[in-house]
Amino acid sequence: MSEREGEIQEIRLGDCPICGGKGTLKALQYVHEIPYFGKVMESTIICDRCGYRNADVMMLEDRPPKLYTMKVEEEKDLFTRVIRSKSGTIELDEIGVKIEPGPAAEGFVSNVEGVLERVRETLLMARDFRKQEGDEEAVKKVDEILQYIEDVREGKKPLTVKIMDPLGNSALIGEKVRSRLLTQEEIESLSLGPYVIVDPEKETGEKEDSD
Repeated sequence: MSEREGEIQEIRLGDCPICGGKGTLKALQYVHEIPYFGKVMESTIICDRCGYRNADVMMLEDRPPKLYTMKVEEEKDLFTRVIRSKSGTIELDEIGVKIEPGPAAEGFVSNVEGVLERVRETLLMARDFRKQEGDEEAVKKVDEILQYIEDVREGKKPLTVKIMDPLGNSALIGEKVRSRLLTQEEIESLSLGPYVIVDPEKETGEKEDSD
């Protein structure tokens, strides 16, 4: 099926691997153009029975793997656009937060403020868990990070935001964003999450004859 730009396409995928629902799994795909980045497809897999959901963002044009960096110093910087695919890694330096790909990773198109809200919600859940365990030191540390996030939102504290993607599917977009190509060493150190790339020669055990 060809993707039509600006329209949401629904594709039935069959049975749900989570709950076993018959014919309840579907994918919603939306293709659109992001200024200064290119054409992307946002895809969300949903089960109509159990509510399972997983999203991703994919570039429909080839882009090189890059490191994007920007510093949030005032409130308007929070609106810097964030495109994060499942293979993208986000780092928030001053608060020591790193969001890496994994089996449950999701892609999204948002902004820095949206990323901070995702981090805040995760920290609140971690705080409740640590509080139940009686780990007051961990609770105190989480509270400090939550306060720092609030200060960033109010323009009182700086925050360095980085995003890198070995597949080139993630980016920061804004006036203050700086970017450079990832080195081969950096690419090899990054997780691809659910993505798998197979080297045909290694898979078959065959090597090209140099003679």
